Amino acid sequence: MQQTRAADHSGAETGPAEGPSVAGGSTDAAGSTDAGLGAPDRLAAVHRYEVLGAPRDAAFDRVTRIAASVFGTPIATVTIVDADRVWFAATRGLDGVEHVGTEPGLCASAVLHDGPYVINDAAVDPRALHHPLVRGELGLRFYAAAPIVTPDGFRLGTVNVIDRVPREVTAAQTETLTELAGLVADHLELRLSAARTVAAERRLRDVADLRAARSDQLAARLRAAMAAVRDREHPDRCQLGGRQSCARPAELKVADSWGDSAWACPDHAEEVILQVSSVFIADESLGGLAAFQQR
Repeated sequence: MQQTRAADHSGAETGPAEGPSVAGGSTDAAGSTDAGLGAPDRLAAVHRYEVLGAPRDAAFDRVTRIAASVFGTPIATVTIVDADRVWFAATRGLDGVEHVGTEPGLCASAVLHDGPYVINDAAVDPRALHHPLVRGELGLRFYAAAPIVTPDGFRLGTVNVIDRVPREVTAAQTETLTELAGLVADHLELRLSAARTVAAERRLRDVADLRAARSDQLAARLRAAMAAVRDREHPDRCQLGGRQSCARPAELKVADSWGDSAWACPDHAEEVILQVSSVFIADESLGGLAAFQQR
């Protein structure tokens, strides 16, 4: 029996028809997918959420339980569609399956479809008639899906329900399926935001740790320099106090690559070394041209 293009009372397209173009691709009348699955921008969106191969998320499991309950189906899944596989982020009633191929007709087509995608009876719907899940041991007959769409318009995967017998759907059911797909998208955004926050905090800690280590190294160098010049003649007071002057004792000498030098207290010496890249601790090993001038 050949189905004609039609929209049932659910508001979802149920007959084979040319799907509209969407972010990441489109579907044709046979349900086959074009290069949309492999579009670089869509795949970049898929991968930025780092969900492929990740441990199962209890939030997605709850979505499949709700979807199966609303439709009364034995199977519900949350899928993420990569370039060459449909990965199950959550499954209900389909245990032990991690991924399937991207044959057109089901998730690989639904993910590129604008809005709910419903196959009432796969045995007579040419979009899915030759799909392995239809022809194989599972014997899929009914399939309904809503795409998981990112805020910037990319379709990552689907929330879908499956049965081994034909079914009709209502507008309320497909609306709920769309809302569940939206909840998955929102949850992925929250996960991404949390991951980015953790990464930023980690970078800040790394920077702080690096600065602390460098500060410790500099403090050790300052102590060594002060010990080396303690008995040498030098000014009594720090020369780096600026216009307000500094009353603290001068304990070491600093210089820059232009040949300027000054005696400083430890605090001012540390400050200028950290803020001016050309400044260094001066000691006898950095005598430079003095030996040549006196030969």
